[in-house]
Amino acid sequence: MSDRDALIAAICAQPDEDTPRLAFADWCDEYDEPARAAFVRAQVELARAAPWEPVAARARWHAPDVLSGRAFAGTLPAVDGFHVGWPAAPFRRGFGWALHVRAASLWGEFVAPLFDRAPVGKLHVWHGALDEWRAVAASDRVRHFRELVFNLNPIEPLRALRDAPDATGIADLYFQRASGAGMPEVLEDLMPTVLGRAVRGLHFHAGYESISDLIAALNTGGPRARLSFSVMGLTAEHVRRLFDGPATRDLDALHFRDEPLGADGLHALAQDAPAALADLTLENVGVRADGLESLARCDRLAGLRRLSLSRNPLPPRAVRVLSLSRVLAGVRALDLNACRIGDKGVRHLTQAKFWPNLVELDLRNNPISAVGVRYLLDAPAAPDLAALVLDAPTAGGDARAQLAKKYDGALVLAPPSVGD
Repeated sequence: MSDRDALIAAICAQPDEDTPRLAFADWCDEYDEPARAAFVRAQVELARAAPWEPVAARARWHAPDVLSGRAFAGTLPAVDGFHVGWPAAPFRRGFGWALHVRAASLWGEFVAPLFDRAPVGKLHVWHGALDEWRAVAASDRVRHFRELVFNLNPIEPLRALRDAPDATGIADLYFQRASGAGMPEVLEDLMPTVLGRAVRGLHFHAGYESISDLIAALNTGGPRARLSFSVMGLTAEHVRRLFDGPATRDLDALHFRDEPLGADGLHALAQDAPAALADLTLENVGVRADGLESLARCDRLAGLRRLSLSRNPLPPRAVRVLSLSRVLAGVRALDLNACRIGDKGVRHLTQAKFWPNLVELDLRNNPISAVGVRYLLDAPAAPDLAALVLDAPTAGGDARAQLAKKYDGALVLAPPSVGD
């Protein structure tokens, strides 16, 4: 076995440890692969950082190849690309991490051997009969699973994996089609099992059916660290029921996307927000000034560090409410993409209590004119700001040069795209 192979074997055997990965980076430096060494170290650093810290913001906006690893796609173990494939951004901490598996029947021949060649931890899975998933669950590779994404019916894989002794390392489950009348029963059956007790994050997408029962099932288990809901049809009443049980007690990340929460939903969230919450997404949920005011006055949100309000129309009054909040003064990353924020809104932002602490501010797809650009130029530059994101047409000519000088490398001029 070569030194390279021995180092990769050590990484695969200890996928949660950084030391073997950094030893590999040192080896790459020694054997004239400085770019690969730098990539591994950059991804290790990124994995250690909170998403609202400068290193994470710089990677997202200034060094996207550090996230995608596109230049190092050739270092991934070969797969057929259809039955088993690497996604667009397969890397984490410098090596292959996320894998697409179309069918559980491929496990023994095509998938399990990959765990000796890459520290795979996240699987996107599709088809499979119960017996095929039982064969997966019996494999010692299960101890390396950290995230599972169910793109179709999760019943068979969960039935096989939920009591597997090695499933305790699985931290997050993603249900990409959380529809169907049986989904609450699936979740309730999961809660008391080995897997159900271990999982810290549950993520639900696309499922209007039986949402009240699903929330009730979710609250039959213990507290989680991460919850997300998108296109699930959640209303204010659902939010109240969600916060009525233990599932939300210790949350540090909560994400709502394309849910009809409205002002009442934000009132309900403000009434029972967990004190540990640091990362909150309210994307296209019907935010209005009065609902936002409830959040802005909620003392339990004082630990919030990242807030996304993307795709909510925010009039100047709503932005002013946000800017005056002492509770939200510690926010480090603020996503206001496609919020219809105009020049008055920009003025409020530059006077906000959180402005000096900002690391990232996304202002794409907003009608900002030269007047708004002037407010940005006149504002004091936040010392940790790593990404001020504007549409490229917003700042042209001299204004672009002035902004670049003012914000010292933090400026990002992106093509406008409401779909982002």
